[in-house]
Amino acid sequence: MTTRSTFRPGLISVGRDDLWTLANESLLQALNEKGWAYKTDEGGGAFYGPKIDIKIRDAIGRLWQCSTIQVDFNLPERFGMEYVAADGSRQRPIMIHRAIFGSLERFFGILIENYAGDFPLWLAPVQVRLLPVSEAQRDYANEVARTLVEQGYRAEVDVSGARLGKQIRTAELEKIPVTAVIGQREVESGSLSIRTRKNGDLGALSVPEVIEKLQDAITQKSVC
Repeated sequence: MTTRSTFRPGLISVGRDDLWTLANESLLQALNEKGWAYKTDEGGGAFYGPKIDIKIRDAIGRLWQCSTIQVDFNLPERFGMEYVAADGSRQRPIMIHRAIFGSLERFFGILIENYAGDFPLWLAPVQVRLLPVSEAQRDYANEVARTLVEQGYRAEVDVSGARLGKQIRTAELEKIPVTAVIGQREVESGSLSIRTRKNGDLGALSVPEVIEKLQDAITQKSVC
């Protein structure tokens, strides 16, 4: 990831030189106060103001611009924008253009490529999939899923009715981080038979134990 401060792009720009200087200094001060390493790009700013941009390297080494922040003193002046301050005086606002992700499609494309679809637990669209062995365990699976969802986790029940081996294989192909097999023994003991993509079979765990392990892994941004 590369952070850059981009300056005035020569003739194809608008606004007074002193406003550009003020905007440049404001962005550099912000970067310095954050303590971030950055590079300057003379002439790389937008036509109406300088910017900080963050370029992310994709899975094959290409750099793409994603996040940008621009301080714009020019447009408020050109449009004569004003606001009434707390003391009753009329002041000119400073405009800040902010794109946290840039192009969402580009950002998610880079993210998916980076992980090859195998998202860590904290990021995975589905964090836990419950696999009932038969219809007899479906109610318990739904109850556990509701508990997990209420606790803030992204959980779902495999409702395909397929044999257990097929459910497990489907979850593996879809790269679900955590699967929980539920047979009659798990129903009777109030437990889940847990397997994770990174650490394999964890054995039978109670629902509170599963929640604790999920929370620890998410908090630490670790594999589960």
